[in-house]
Amino acid sequence: MKKVAISFIILGGSFVLGSNLASANNEEVIYDLSNHQSIESFELEEDGNIVSVTIIDDSLLQNLDYKIIQPFRLADKTYTVSKNKKNSWSISYKVSVKNNQLTSAHSGSFKAAQGSFSNTTVTRHSNSSASAKGTWKHRAYASNLTVKATIRNNKLVVE
Repeated sequence: MKKVAISFIILGGSFVLGSNLASANNEEVIYDLSNHQSIESFELEEDGNIVSVTIIDDSLLQNLDYKIIQPFRLADKTYTVSKNKKNSWSISYKVSVKNNQLTSAHSGSFKAAQGSFSNTTVTRHSNSSASAKGTWKHRAYASNLTVKATIRNNKLVVE
């Protein structure tokens, strides 16, 4: 219960404080692996819709049991990458980074507020690229969605 409460406090604080350590344009989010906040969230415009992207440094949540919260600035960690379209769908997965290379992609979560997901996969393509893919169906509409994470110049880029 303490982890959940502290997570919400940190999440709320990160939204209030904001961050100039990462940036977003209309197509991608750039997250600096060596200098970042524990939780950073952004909004992108895709096909006229607002989609939020959140990146969480999982080492903060893993170390809450130690009773001492220290800033973690090393790039060799696991990060949760999430993309969400309000009232429609949410996709998240974890990427592990070591020595500025993507070592694994796992723990995919595909949730539909409306409709359903099928054909879901999380794949590590190379030392610098991973993605989560799924087909989101709502009524007669079906859309292939992809959340791509790439390592470029010590930064995690999410599209």
